[in-house]
Amino acid sequence: MVLLAIGAHPDDVEIGAFGTLARFVNRGDKVVICSVTNGNLGHASIEPNKLRVKRMAEGATAAKVIGATFCTLDVNDTFLDSKDPATRLKMTELIRSVRPQIIITHDRDDYHDDHIETNRLVHHSLLQAGLSHVATGPPPLEEPVIVYYMDKVGGGAFLPTDYVDITETFESKERSLACHASQCEYLMEHDGLNLLYAVQVLAEYRGLQCGVRYAEAFKLSDRHPNLSMRVLP
Repeated sequence: MVLLAIGAHPDDVEIGAFGTLARFVNRGDKVVICSVTNGNLGHASIEPNKLRVKRMAEGATAAKVIGATFCTLDVNDTFLDSKDPATRLKMTELIRSVRPQIIITHDRDDYHDDHIETNRLVHHSLLQAGLSHVATGPPPLEEPVIVYYMDKVGGGAFLPTDYVDITETFESKERSLACHASQCEYLMEHDGLNLLYAVQVLAEYRGLQCGVRYAEAFKLSDRHPNLSMRVLP
């Protein structure tokens, strides 16, 4: 299978889905990680242009830990507009280029505006990706794509439809997330949040809900038909 995981910021997919994505890679599937923004405002003291370069490098390194590929649309933090035609076309071209069977992205009721805009961007671009009169280099999609929303460590209600046991891949998830040193440092200094610990607690909580040591939770998009069989590992 081919999976495309789309987060608003360079560490979002690591937080919500990297244990599951590692399981996909381990069984031979192709995984592409996309950060829509470049994360250039996510630090108090590192200047945005320098932070942009640093966070892109951190994202690429994190993806390599699990054997995935990293890319970005390079939108500046807080400037993501899901209605921007150029951004929509970039996402459409990415989806057509990757040709995923599954897309994992943010919940539409997430706590962060960039996350919500990413959800909207994905849904519009996925629709656009199937339209023959929308011109991009890669051809239009011919098959439907399954969309899942990933859990959110930053707060808000999330009622999963699926759980994935990540007990065997949790260590890889932790190592990937630790690659985002600039963000882990910033969140500790700015918010008093130990990101690695928060992710561990969430994984333990989801694991408790489904009877394993560590788990990740997902919600099947209600904008697409329900599945008749499980596709997550």
